[in-house]
Amino acid sequence: MTETSHRTSVSVSGGDDSVYASRVSAMFSALDNRDSDTVIGHLTGDVVVHLGNADPIQGGGAFIALFDQVLSALQGLRHEIHDVWRAAEDPDVVIARMTVHYTRLDGVVISVPCCNVFRLMNGLIAE
Repeated sequence: MTETSHRTSVSVSGGDDSVYASRVSAMFSALDNRDSDTVIGHLTGDVVVHLGNADPIQGGGAFIALFDQVLSALQGLRHEIHDVWRAAEDPDVVIARMTVHYTRLDGVVISVPCCNVFRLMNGLIAE
């Protein structure tokens, strides 16, 4: 059984910040629904992704391959976004505070608080 995604309200400071919050929210929704084509549509072609202490990966295809590998070990995944902010020093940097709910193959759900940082370029996630 795959979990469907749901979110708390996303708070932003106003103005065009909602565009950034919408991009991040839509990308996580696509990840939660295992929709690789939609995920790729939210990324630049040369996106660089840093996950944990692993070496950075480059390109949407490489990210999807890694994500598919992670998903093969899970029954479900859900990103619950609490807040999205733009960095004051760099308006292309977006910070998302979330709880990620991982459903293991045995049905046990593990929830982990996290914070992701994104750099956008021309409205797409570049890093």
